[in-house]
Amino acid sequence: MQAWLRRASVASRIVADHPELWLPAALAWVAFLGWLPFVLAVARTPDEGDLTVFGAALVTSGDWPANAIRLGAGVLVLALVANSLVALGEAMLLRLLEGRPTDSSGSAFLAGVIRLWLVQLLAAVPGAVALVVLVAAVAAAAVGELQSPDIGSSALMRVAARVTPFGVAVVVALIAGQAFTAAATRRLARAPASHLPHAAGGALRDLGQRPAQRIGLAAIILVLQVAYLLLCWLLLRVLWAPIGVALGDGRLITSGAPVLLVGFVAIWLCLVLAGGALHAFAATWWSIELAATARAEPSAREEAAAT
Repeated sequence: MQAWLRRASVASRIVADHPELWLPAALAWVAFLGWLPFVLAVARTPDEGDLTVFGAALVTSGDWPANAIRLGAGVLVLALVANSLVALGEAMLLRLLEGRPTDSSGSAFLAGVIRLWLVQLLAAVPGAVALVVLVAAVAAAAVGELQSPDIGSSALMRVAARVTPFGVAVVVALIAGQAFTAAATRRLARAPASHLPHAAGGALRDLGQRPAQRIGLAAIILVLQVAYLLLCWLLLRVLWAPIGVALGDGRLITSGAPVLLVGFVAIWLCLVLAGGALHAFAATWWSIELAATARAEPSAREEAAAT
């Protein structure tokens, strides 16, 4: 734990002293999770009735299941576009962290972005499978609970209770995927000529040899990110409240809401930049942890050979 805290302190000092890391990290952050507080603060959260009507309309439509397939395809395309932006931001951030900001051509950089994108897709496979299983479990549980005579609690609470294990599986897959991605991408960043299977295999070996350290670090970083997302959501929701009221009453121009809207967007951009700093801190912490392991590996092999 002391080593973790010491390296986290070093990572925080590096990020504080190098604000040029924040912008590429902000790109990765807003494409990954940074958009979520903005959408949740501005858009109206659907309630149980909205979800019930949407699900019923989807299933009872004469276009079923083609409409569900199109919806899933649209979500998949958006996820792939967001993933490509995350890969672009990560590639720029890792070049800066590795001290190679301008040492390769544009084509080499693009190839590096594509390889990082492929690593992230590979790491997302377990989480995607777990998410599909979760969605299927939610759909199956919703049909049963909406037809159940139990009125002791809301249908949403009963559905959530039934699918909790599947939700835990999604979180575990997400944490493991983050640990795998961190190890694989840094292998590619430090050895640009290495092959993707080699980097993926090395990342799996690292995760298998040090599961507690890697999963623990990924879990800590995820907790920090979720806490920051909640803080952003609360702040943006409070700031959006008077703007939303003015929009609902049709008084956007006369109520002074445009000034509030400009301030809202400016604060959101500041939060995105701060999220980039948090993402850069996480990336730097991962780099320090993995570099320490990489330095220790040769000495360990030498000791084993000597004995």
